[in-house]
Amino acid sequence: MIRIAVVDDQELVREGLSMMLSAQTDLDVVLEAAHGRAFLDALDTSPAIDLVLLDLRMPVMDGIATLAELSRLHRRPAVLVVTTFARDQLVVEAIASGADGYVLKRGSRADLLRAVRTVAQGGSVLAPEVTRAVTARLRTQPSVVPADLSGYRLTRRELDVLGLVGCGLNNHEIADQLSLSPHTVKTHLTSVLAKTGSRDRTQAALLAIRAGLA
Repeated sequence: MIRIAVVDDQELVREGLSMMLSAQTDLDVVLEAAHGRAFLDALDTSPAIDLVLLDLRMPVMDGIATLAELSRLHRRPAVLVVTTFARDQLVVEAIASGADGYVLKRGSRADLLRAVRTVAQGGSVLAPEVTRAVTARLRTQPSVVPADLSGYRLTRRELDVLGLVGCGLNNHEIADQLSLSPHTVKTHLTSVLAKTGSRDRTQAALLAIRAGLA
């Protein structure tokens, strides 16, 4: 059973998400909170939480500040940002602050449930429109503290591939950009995933964005 906290200042949204998630046999909402401070204060007395569905713009303590506090915990739950904002500096800050996934409230029920299970199991999810917004923001405002890739010993070509993955390109599109075969791109990407410890392509894309490669 995946234990979930829903943190959102809109009561109807909070209750709607909780009802939808708890209707699933493998999901259980064990905590609801209207802002980050209330959520953090309730952690000590709530059951162990595997996943937090987190809004960004909330009173008292917003999503970014909540992410910063969560990063200090010994056992940090996975965090899936669920918000209405796709084109905002908050997107970049959330990803740089360690959000494991970022989806939009206007997405489908099936997409949200898939994202919840993926992030809870250690994967990463980034809505396509969010990827585009983040990469566009980073091109014009590369002031976000980048992730350090020096320890991964990536080759120049692997860095090229990782950067294009962060831009949302598929293997065939990357092959066209770099004048490589799709098979060669797949080989480079497999090496990137292994060297960086990324579980999947989306997690690699998040790393590329945090590193400012995209």
